[in-house]
Amino acid sequence: MKNKLELQWTNKNKALYYDPTSKKYEWVDKKDPRVSEPRILIEKKLYGDKNTENILIKGDNLLGLKALLQDYQNSVKLIYIDPPFNTGQAFEHYDDGFEHSIWLTMMRDRLFLLHKLLRKDGSIWIHLDHSESHYCKVLLDEIFGRNNYLATIAYERSGSAGIGQGGKFLVNTHEIILVYAKDITRFDVSDTLSQVPLEKKVMVRYKYVLENMGNKKLIHEFTSKSNGETVKIYKHSDYLIKSISLRDFANREEEILSEYLANFTKIFRTTNPQKENSFQHELLSFMDKKNLYSVDYIPSRGKKKGASVTNYYNNKEICAWLKDSASIVENRIVKQNKLTDFWSHADIPKADLANEGSVDFRRGKKPETLLKRILDMTTTKNEYVLDSFAGSGTTGAVAHKLGRKWIMIELGEHAETHCFKRLKGVIDAIDQSGISKEVGWQGGGGFKYFELGDSLFVQDEDLRLTVINPKMYNGSLIRAVLKVEGFRLKNPDNGLHGISGTTAAHVTEQYLTQEYVDTLLNEIGDKAKFIVIYAKTISSKLKVPEYIEIRRIPDVLLKKFNV
Repeated sequence: MKNKLELQWTNKNKALYYDPTSKKYEWVDKKDPRVSEPRILIEKKLYGDKNTENILIKGDNLLGLKALLQDYQNSVKLIYIDPPFNTGQAFEHYDDGFEHSIWLTMMRDRLFLLHKLLRKDGSIWIHLDHSESHYCKVLLDEIFGRNNYLATIAYERSGSAGIGQGGKFLVNTHEIILVYAKDITRFDVSDTLSQVPLEKKVMVRYKYVLENMGNKKLIHEFTSKSNGETVKIYKHSDYLIKSISLRDFANREEEILSEYLANFTKIFRTTNPQKENSFQHELLSFMDKKNLYSVDYIPSRGKKKGASVTNYYNNKEICAWLKDSASIVENRIVKQNKLTDFWSHADIPKADLANEGSVDFRRGKKPETLLKRILDMTTTKNEYVLDSFAGSGTTGAVAHKLGRKWIMIELGEHAETHCFKRLKGVIDAIDQSGISKEVGWQGGGGFKYFELGDSLFVQDEDLRLTVINPKMYNGSLIRAVLKVEGFRLKNPDNGLHGISGTTAAHVTEQYLTQEYVDTLLNEIGDKAKFIVIYAKTISSKLKVPEYIEIRRIPDVLLKKFNV
């Protein structure tokens, strides 16, 4: 497209094939079946609830994502990925030293598929560092659209006194999370409040307790100019306000916190209204600094518009209540603040990160509290969460504990040694680390463990031809052909193998004769308007009705690929 702004790199017009044997990437044509053929998923294990919809896939995530497309396109509410950062630092479980063009191609091809899997109201969160984040943003602008950009979050992985800070110029303490919506007009966020323990600096302001509001007397009444509703101003007498002492805080902290808990709903501070708020200033004009006042009215705007409201005033200032910006979690008060795009180390604790999930994933593991924050903001129960760089399995573990459905893909052996092991511990309630205690996790649920099926094609070295993989026979052949051709599996045990709209598909390894066709048509009957029959060998004497199409395999399939 002319005048299109885009990122260019070496071999952008090619794809990358990952050879699991040599563990190296190879540049190939985009239509090479090794990267473009949709594979079948072979269920290897079931753990827990047999009706589970949670999925763990072992294999190359490019092929895994292709395998998911048929059943999960436009189905995933949240995608969180933590791909290799391309820093050149040798991670124990990942080759994290990709050359730029390799990294960009690897990400481009996967982001394209992830975009297809995402729901229209969904979002994608990509966790990176400075080495590729700026390139990745331009890539995301191309695939998701610049207008669907939501945020760049600076995630502080450690304090400035931490280890492994790096950086020749300034101490590097944060990583980057890029956030995009699939369609920003449909994106809706659930919760953008952060929770931090109540600190002394907050207590200094919120230290007054309204022990008793006493008696009140109406002193003035008028009609609001903005909505015509009645406004009533009351003056209080015989009330009691006390102050919580913060003296000797270091030694009395537990005692002081207990007093805050006991008086949580009655603690307040006072504040002056903004200069432009003429309504509040009019109310204050009827008050003095020596008494407590309250006002009953119905706001004409704001989040409480149309609701009956009672505000309190002391020292000729508005009372702001601690309970309106804090809550009690596990018998402690936490302050709620509007989230910014800087997520601090103190805000997302990592003290026991190494032990979370009882799996070792040095320098690559992310804290469960980070994923909980993201899931709380963007998903509700039973919605799908996907992570195609599953790593240690944190995303699936948090999604499971929060009642979300999840899909994870992991390439290496630690799909079993890390992800499977971790989720097994979650289901059995053995894992009480991370967010388990916060959410009251008691176990339950299940997941299915899949591996990617073999390619449908192999190279016959003697014939120098591409042929059907001899490992593919009976059910596996049927499923593989249907996958490549875009049919949904119906029943591999009868004539109606697959379906796509009103078209049925049948796959056979037998010699396709007239008798075979007649028997098949009699079995399918009126269950489909059109029928496509796939066969390796076909009689030249076949006579079939117009609604029947015969396709020879592998010839018809190979036309989809460059081989």
